[in-house]
Amino acid sequence: MGVPHLGGDPNANLYYQLKRDVLDRVPEISRVEFLPDRAKAEQLRATFDPNRLDIETGPESPTLTITWYRQTPDDWFRVNYSDPNTGFHAGWHQDEDHPDLGPAHFQYTDEGETDYQLFSFEHETPSLRLWEIIDHLFSDVLPLLG
Repeated sequence: MGVPHLGGDPNANLYYQLKRDVLDRVPEISRVEFLPDRAKAEQLRATFDPNRLDIETGPESPTLTITWYRQTPDDWFRVNYSDPNTGFHAGWHQDEDHPDLGPAHFQYTDEGETDYQLFSFEHETPSLRLWEIIDHLFSDVLPLLG
């Protein structure tokens, strides 16, 4: 899995901003939680309402888990979508696990097979990057499953 991060600290204020500016505005998301709690936030978990998704999934809610560390020169983050009904997993990572793909990559696991791809962002700010990830999830990733 690699080194957890290069340095820095999770930022509860950043998580609050991502929740407010992005996740609370996605109609397919029914709940957003700070993990372990708001005061000690180390992650965000967004829960999708399976009835609001345009794909067949199942009764259990898919989730989007966000871990983000602000640091210089580049933030370290992992944004992971998981569907417990199908076993499908997709992740957008900016970490040191796949230097051959550049600073950021997209990966997915479907039917036990994992694939890794270069992923480039148009924006630098965390909120806009999260919007890019959600747009990629809904426009390019989930339609392939339905």
